[in-house]
Amino acid sequence: MPDKYDLVVIGAGNGGLMTACRASRMGLKTLVIEKHNLPGGAATSFVRGRFEFDASLHEIPDFGEGDIRGELGKLFDELGIKVDMIPIKDAFRYIVEKNGIREIDVTFPHGKDKVMELIKEICPDDIEPMNKFFMAYEDMAAGLDYWGSTRGNPDFEVLRREHPNFMKIMGLSAGEFFRALGMSDKCIDIMSAYWPYQGTDINTVDASRYLLMVYGYFVNGAYVPKMRSHQLSVAIVDRASELGCKFLFETEVTKVLTRNGAVCGVQVDDGRIFECTALASNAFPETVYFKLLDDKSLVSQFEKKKINARKYGFRAFSVSLGLDAPPEEIGIEDYTLFISTTKDSKTIYDASVKRQMDEYALDVCCLNIANPDCSPKGTTMMILTISYTDDAWADVKEEDYVKIKREIADQMIDNLERIMGYKIREHIEEIEIASPVTFARYMGTPQGTVYGYASEKWDGMSSRTVTNGMEPTIPGLFFVGAHGSGLSGYFPTYTTGNRIGFQILGYVMSGGAK
Repeated sequence: MPDKYDLVVIGAGNGGLMTACRASRMGLKTLVIEKHNLPGGAATSFVRGRFEFDASLHEIPDFGEGDIRGELGKLFDELGIKVDMIPIKDAFRYIVEKNGIREIDVTFPHGKDKVMELIKEICPDDIEPMNKFFMAYEDMAAGLDYWGSTRGNPDFEVLRREHPNFMKIMGLSAGEFFRALGMSDKCIDIMSAYWPYQGTDINTVDASRYLLMVYGYFVNGAYVPKMRSHQLSVAIVDRASELGCKFLFETEVTKVLTRNGAVCGVQVDDGRIFECTALASNAFPETVYFKLLDDKSLVSQFEKKKINARKYGFRAFSVSLGLDAPPEEIGIEDYTLFISTTKDSKTIYDASVKRQMDEYALDVCCLNIANPDCSPKGTTMMILTISYTDDAWADVKEEDYVKIKREIADQMIDNLERIMGYKIREHIEEIEIASPVTFARYMGTPQGTVYGYASEKWDGMSSRTVTNGMEPTIPGLFFVGAHGSGLSGYFPTYTTGNRIGFQILGYVMSGGAK
């Protein structure tokens, strides 16, 4: 007889892990099936020589300590997930430079008071708009709390009467939102520095998600786990296991089974069948619908049209560097550097459809600045990242792949050395280059996207939250991860995975498909 579970989770990525932990915490018999030998998906680390690199994480907002304990920190506390987190001193340093001309060079601190002090110094006419920005967060949070309290069925008259700003913000892009607050162009340029974290230019990404992210960083600060993001994944696995969750690693789901139009189980690569009432997928909808599902006629036209209408989010290209000298010898002082050729995010976004680096946004992270013990004494770890907005690697021939990958890594290092004055090349001890092809092979995501679907006004956090549970899909099937309602990133995938856990409990306790 097949094993029977209340919930089966496909994939041990962030969303799947948190859904499994929440479901187990509430007493559901849960099984997680992961094709790799380690949990976490992109939330993992790898070792090269004497360095342990993180595959994806730069920082996480909303942990905090004490009075500024954030939503994510409180969620981990409630679930009993224990991780050693290290605070990061500053939010970011943002540099805009092209052809030797530097337009912007500013370092943003963490902490609301410090942020306001900086604004008074560099944008004195933007004090009132920045105060409105912080107030808008309260409106957004209150609206989301009300929405959650109604389990996705709000009274729109209550929304109109008691949460008017929430409704207004939901219909704006981040750029439109900043202009509505009355921010100067200079302040908007600086506040837009985080746009690569959302994978969409500032005039396209929905305001609600951008507001929540930036507020989380500015007010509650940013943190990194002491032992890389893999520590987060292992901690969730350990806690979920304590709560009764079962894990199957090195096992791949090959078929999603249905009965009477609803999900009823999965089949894995060795032929075993696991029955379930509900299924949570960390795999993309197109993978489930068109590759795994045993009865593809169950996929509605609405779901097909939605998938076709969406665009994939950023496909990452990263260069991990292990250097044989300490940061101070190389001249590195910043944890996070955003380096762009222009302050116009749309120009960079549009240019990211191709591999050439005519216009680019380079994200540089040096973990040693936050955690001096992350690498052997006298060494430095750096990760350089750029992203693509289209399948820019589709035309690369197999015989040219390594050559092209190295050329792009060379350009990234050249640009960093020229702009910052660092002497990188002479200190390289280890280097690992990961292209979108690398991420596609490891994570199994379309075109190697690490950002799920692109965040846009019509399909951002707000619209996905509003329509979550209202759109027709297959009974018993739930999606978690970067392609889910909360969008990409550690904070969204953890919190969305937790929320989906509650939805699954309701589905299971009501008897599932009837």
